[in-house]
Amino acid sequence: MNDSLEDVLRGLDPAVTPAGLDAGTDPGARALLARVVSADPAAAPASAAGRRRPFTTRRLVVVAGGVAAGVAAALLLPGVFGGGSAIAAWTATPHTVTGDRAAEAQEKCLDHAQDAARRTTGHELGFRPVVTEGRGPWTLVYVNDGGSRLAEISCLFRDGGIAAAGGSTPGPGARPLPPVPPGSARAALGSVVSSSEESVRIVTGRVGADVVGVELSTEAKGTVTATVTGGYFAAWWPDAPTTEERERAASGRGGVKGVTTILQDGSRHGVPLEELTGRTSTQLTTPATGGSARS
Repeated sequence: MNDSLEDVLRGLDPAVTPAGLDAGTDPGARALLARVVSADPAAAPASAAGRRRPFTTRRLVVVAGGVAAGVAAALLLPGVFGGGSAIAAWTATPHTVTGDRAAEAQEKCLDHAQDAARRTTGHELGFRPVVTEGRGPWTLVYVNDGGSRLAEISCLFRDGGIAAAGGSTPGPGARPLPPVPPGSARAALGSVVSSSEESVRIVTGRVGADVVGVELSTEAKGTVTATVTGGYFAAWWPDAPTTEERERAASGRGGVKGVTTILQDGSRHGVPLEELTGRTSTQLTTPATGGSARS
């Protein structure tokens, strides 16, 4: 990155917390609604140097709900999908990633997560990989610390290098997350990294004890099947480029229209966005405020 996370956070306008919103418990306050951080092309993996173009798009950084609830970092290298047939290679249903490919991606994501934790909290956290999945040529690794306030980072890989990454660590005011009902799921929507050409939406969250599967109804790609393991789920999909204004207007819904959980007995349970996010209908339909965007 050209700027350290500390420099970016110092340059943020004060976040504005809507009346009635508890920034310490609201999942939306912990999510990064939209963020693009300028990336140094020289730092791109050598295997991809010929494919990736100079990153000249506008830098966009938005933190939702109040900086005190958590801090986050993200990056998107240009040309993640490469256009055309590469985008077509993405799959709505994931495949299992194992062996050296999984181990290497997990190690790199853990290194990235610890680096972010040191810069944002001053110390390392107990990160461990909880979900690793493949879609076409990409591998997604989701790591978290398993804590009650849940620090988490997601890394999207292609050709062995991180193409997009983001997450959050709980701030001093964050409270323990509430338990998830057996047949339901909980997630903070709105995590997106975008350039002027494309964006990546990533959703990670927790599931109840009876849940064995999660399906997301998305605006961009229809039904996207998540990977569920160890009480957590993760999924991602490509989308059109976005802006701070569009994400504010979406109120943290993150391109998701609905969620369905599949239970151990084979039954299906529709999870309203209010139940998934812990936000009220009013909050989900009220444009978000706060944050910063600079050219």
